[in-house]
Amino acid sequence: MSMKLLILGLLMEKDRHPYNIRQAMVQRNWTYAFRLRDGSLYYAVDQLRARGWIEAVHTVPVPGEHRPDKTIYRITEAGRREFDRLMYAQLELPSYPQHPMMLAMPFLRYADQDRVAEIAARQLAACEARIASLEQVLEVKAARIPASALRMIEGVLEFGHAERDWLRTIIAEAENGVYDEVRTEDDGWRRRERPPKQNG
Repeated sequence: MSMKLLILGLLMEKDRHPYNIRQAMVQRNWTYAFRLRDGSLYYAVDQLRARGWIEAVHTVPVPGEHRPDKTIYRITEAGRREFDRLMYAQLELPSYPQHPMMLAMPFLRYADQDRVAEIAARQLAACEARIASLEQVLEVKAARIPASALRMIEGVLEFGHAERDWLRTIIAEAENGVYDEVRTEDDGWRRRERPPKQNG
């Protein structure tokens, strides 16, 4: 995800201070679609300014001792060309499944299956909370969102529904010991024999 693309895109709309850029990202619910870090935002602003893609328009004094003034930036003509380059390059990127659990999935045979099920259940709860929040956003704001941004939110929701189903399957399989496997003599895999759970 290109932080520079997001910043330049927001500056295409109007001149902004970095804090206002961050607030716009949050208010538009982009935090559900992208991983946004304040440090990377301010670092990207510095890079964009150094390369002449944005420029300071003016500063706004902030009341209070030892508080820095707010610098308002605008996109330059060179910045508009860079925005075009970044946007089309981003659209061309190939897609890969990005769920953080996927990196650990090949090794679940070494994990405590009950703990895997508990973690997947927490991931499921977070997923369901995201789905509920985005559904509420659509209910309240859908008529006031540009069509392309609306499609982005709907895409995040569809990914959320697929993630929810996937996590439910992982929970059920972990609870049933499906991932607790050992290698067989013919170089395959079979489920390890599990002692029956004792009551109490």
